Amino acid sequence: MTTHRTDGREFVELEKTLLGLLRVGSPLALDELADVLQGDCSAQVFLTVDRWSRAGIVRLLPGRAGYRVELIH
Repeated sequence: MTTHRTDGREFVELEKTLLGLLRVGSPLALDELADVLQGDCSAQVFLTVDRWSRAGIVRLLPGRAGYRVELIH
């Protein structure tokens, strides 16, 4: 996946991919989410998770190795 947005399609794809990963069930670490998407998109992953947590779509759970992200049902 590329991180260069020309018309926002790549950003929409990133969001769809993140939602798919989080729907599996168990909370995932922020680093795990960024690693799955590979490339230079980790900043976009963090910004998306931040925006979603503020909107009440996901919650961040503290853990030993950092925060985990969980989809709020």
